[in-house]
Amino acid sequence: MRTDYGLIALKHIASLPDGNLANAREIASHFNLPPNLLAKILQNLSQSGIIEAQKGSGGGYRMARLPADITLADVFESIEGPVHMVMCTSNDGCCSIEERCTVKNGLTSLEQKFYEFFETVTLADV
Repeated sequence: MRTDYGLIALKHIASLPDGNLANAREIASHFNLPPNLLAKILQNLSQSGIIEAQKGSGGGYRMARLPADITLADVFESIEGPVHMVMCTSNDGCCSIEERCTVKNGLTSLEQKFYEFFETVTLADV
C-alpha cells in the first residue's frame, strides 16, 4: 500500500510542468490518500534523491531525476527498505528449521528474479 501511494504521488509530480511543485496535502486530497502517511512516503522519496523537497510557504516536491531514470526497485527500496518475500531470505539464522528448509533456496532465487525485473521497469513505464 505504501509503495502504491508513492507511485501515485510520483506519477502526479512527474506530470507537472517543469518548475511546478506538488504539495503533499493537495496530492493526498486529489487522490484520497491518508495525508500523514503520504507525507512520510514523500519524505522517504526525498531522502533517497528521487524527488526534491522545497520547504516553506509555497513549498512542495518536484522530481529530482527523470522518470525514465527511476526504477521500480528504486521506489520500492526508498519506501519499504530492502524487499524480501520472506524473512529468511534477508537474514541467515533467523529460522529454527533453516538447516532442513526446502524452500529457502527457491524463494531466494525467485526474490532475485523479481528484483532484477523491478530494476528493468521505470517510472516512465508505469
